Amino acid sequence: MLRLSAYSEHEHIVGVNSPKQQPKYSATQTNRAAVMKATLWEDLLELGPECYERFLNNENVPELRSLGIHVAGVSQLQGRYWVARRSPNFHTLLFTLEGQGKLFTPAGEHTIEANTLTLLPVGKAFRFTLNAQNWSTAWFCLEDSPAWAHLKKQASEVHYCTASAAIYYLLCQLYYEADATMRESPTRQLRQYLQQALSATPRIGSDRHNPHRRLQTLFNELQQQLHVDWSVADMADRIHYSVPHLHRLCKHVYGQSPLQRLIALRMARAQQLLSDSNWSLAQIASTLGYQDVFNFSNRFKKVVGIAPSQYRQQQKQTK
Repeated sequence: MLRLSAYSEHEHIVGVNSPKQQPKYSATQTNRAAVMKATLWEDLLELGPECYERFLNNENVPELRSLGIHVAGVSQLQGRYWVARRSPNFHTLLFTLEGQGKLFTPAGEHTIEANTLTLLPVGKAFRFTLNAQNWSTAWFCLEDSPAWAHLKKQASEVHYCTASAAIYYLLCQLYYEADATMRESPTRQLRQYLQQALSATPRIGSDRHNPHRRLQTLFNELQQQLHVDWSVADMADRIHYSVPHLHRLCKHVYGQSPLQRLIALRMARAQQLLSDSNWSLAQIASTLGYQDVFNFSNRFKKVVGIAPSQYRQQQKQTK
């Protein structure tokens, strides 16, 4: 209930009914629709017992004040979760790390996917909820101050954002760091990432005209799970493209097929691990999705030109 108290400093949150608990009306269908439309934008909060949140405010992280942040947090959500605001006093930002949410605004509905920024300007009604088994986000309530005045002109919308993971982990670092001196660097990084994310960024709807951005988002996600046995169909589903369309775009942007691009990322990670770690070839192969060391070694030699053991030896000699 901490988020409730954070919002309640300026606004009262009314009680939340689950869908089964919504009041029944005996009015006509038209009147029922009007009632539902009126109640959709009430101030609501439902946070189930499976949800886990960590909060940052100006007391435990005083540096947030200099960034114009009233309160922030990281959320790992499951089960029941609803938030709705009729006329919020803050600009709300949601950076989605993984999972999926659903946003409702007077203008329509939006799916909130991984590696996106959801921007909800001050004074504009919204409602969002969980739309998958889980949803991990970093979120901010920004002060309605001159520093963020330009956000008032923005529409409530969802952007692709490659910095979502970085922002999520920076907030985690700030949450756990008790030493003010040690918080200086992540605070500077957070400022830079927020400024970058809130610069002129195309909406998801217009992003279909920028295939490089969508592909970059896809392969950034894949880099975090190189051990997974990705198929081209899995990749296409991830960004809602057909398999042939994804193949054409990859060839156009990278000069590689989707699988060739994935292999290149795996081999780049293999080079880094061979150079900077003492892991065995079996460990590296498993980390990159190869259960057979022989297959991994053959693939590495085909891409890099020499065997993994030779590459490691060369790197040791150059250090």
